[in-house]
Amino acid sequence: MAIATIFGRHADPRLVEGITRDDGSQSGVQGSAPFGPYDYSGQPAPFWLDYISDTGDGWDAIYTVAYHAAQDKLTLSPGEARDDRTSGAQTERGSILIFGGDEVYPAASLEAYETRLILPFEHAFPKQGTGWLRSSPHVFAVPGNHDWYDSLVSFTRLFCSRGSFAGWEAPQQRSYFALKLPKGWWLIGTDLQLGNDIDGPQHAFFERLEKQIGPEESVILCHAEPNWINEKVYPDEYAYRSIRELEALFGDRIKLFLAGDYHHYSRHENERGVQKIVAGGGGAFLHLTHGHDDTVLEGDEGEAPFLCRKKFPSRRYSWWLAWTNLLLFPIRNWSFGFATAPAYAVTASALITPDTQVNSATELLLQVVQRLSWEPFSLFWVVAVATGVVFFTDTSKLWYRWTAGLVHAFSHIAAAVLLGGAIVAMLRTGLVEFRPEWLPWQPPLAALATAVAGYIVGPLVLALYLTLSLNVFRHHRDDASSALRSPHYKNFLRLCIAPSGELTIYPVGIQRTASRFGPSAGPTPSRLQPLNGTRPFLIEDPVVIKTQQGACSSQGVRQA
Repeated sequence: MAIATIFGRHADPRLVEGITRDDGSQSGVQGSAPFGPYDYSGQPAPFWLDYISDTGDGWDAIYTVAYHAAQDKLTLSPGEARDDRTSGAQTERGSILIFGGDEVYPAASLEAYETRLILPFEHAFPKQGTGWLRSSPHVFAVPGNHDWYDSLVSFTRLFCSRGSFAGWEAPQQRSYFALKLPKGWWLIGTDLQLGNDIDGPQHAFFERLEKQIGPEESVILCHAEPNWINEKVYPDEYAYRSIRELEALFGDRIKLFLAGDYHHYSRHENERGVQKIVAGGGGAFLHLTHGHDDTVLEGDEGEAPFLCRKKFPSRRYSWWLAWTNLLLFPIRNWSFGFATAPAYAVTASALITPDTQVNSATELLLQVVQRLSWEPFSLFWVVAVATGVVFFTDTSKLWYRWTAGLVHAFSHIAAAVLLGGAIVAMLRTGLVEFRPEWLPWQPPLAALATAVAGYIVGPLVLALYLTLSLNVFRHHRDDASSALRSPHYKNFLRLCIAPSGELTIYPVGIQRTASRFGPSAGPTPSRLQPLNGTRPFLIEDPVVIKTQQGACSSQGVRQA
């Protein structure tokens, strides 16, 4: 990740691609074709699209999402408790599938794409026959930061070679694209690379595209990251991003912003009905929803603010879910103890003399002070541990990094010293009374016992720190969510352009993913079907965007 971030910005393949293909055309396996918007405007309405983001993690979660997205028809009832297969909103599989970014975790490679993305989607929607089938649905992909960790090599080979992906055809030619949809709608997918920036050739392409979009037409803008939230959480880091220039290019014609990166569902809306939706529940671990406060997001200059209308899971439930880290962190993350075990052993050995008697906490503290005063390694180790933990701390607020970081670091150091002191005292007493000939083995025995104690206590200290940081101070959401390792609360979007030109957004939620699968039965294209888990439902009432006379509005819709 570090290599990709440092060197990727200086060797941007988007710039190379733009220079070498400056003639406006691009060659693919199907021959030379002009690089421009892909025209679907002649397709009959209603026209359906699917949007799935942040896939390619665990099989259970991604296949559950892929299976339901691949079905010809999907009946969606409102509310998490409903399990009705016959009543509710009737939706259809999209003629186009949009991947919203981060198609694979944790880092891109051909093997990772094959096992974590292609394999589950091939089982959910296998290719029908061979060759370029015009009747097959199409797929387009927005690259996220995880797709960029191999400089987009694997992503380009999979999505930009005009081949196929499972049962979808992939006509995409570059890492960014534009789709001309029916009834005056456009869908634009950007490539933000690792720095949330738009490169020059990409910006030039969208400048040419902007001239083709009429003033009364509407735009769906797909980014890999929700810059509207990141700008509030990390204002200094996002102050000079060229992504804002792109959004200003299309202006009020943008009616819908879509993004992933955050592995949950959230929707913001302003008084004009412009929607900003994060739908990153395609398969990656759940991101808790009660981190930094994004209840109100500032609009552009002169624009009304965007208000949060929906979170899935809800902030209240997410808050309670975070507390389970206190009990389940050592079980879910059992291997983390192998990091804290040697760290605790070295810390105790550096600050405690193992062959002396410690009779009280005061004597232990004096011994620690003496070791720090006379032993250079002891001082170096404490400084190194404190520095490392401080740099691990959430960076959005400088005061929090230093305050919480030092408290966290010295909590681990204090725990190691207390455990080590107690173990040294017990060992020395026991060996003197029962096995005095074993006294030379006291230091290694003390280090081993401290390591075992550190394997248990170290993860608990970290779990307490992460839980309090998130639930009290709203920091470390990513780390607490990673530790939670929840495969549930998935989501994806199903969009429909009606004959009237209205765009209806169906936010599809899956409360619990399947963990058992069996051979499919009945009229389904999938090879396997879930045997447990919950059925998809509507996270909230479908959102309808109207575009008459350039206005748009949102309203709830229920269909029986």
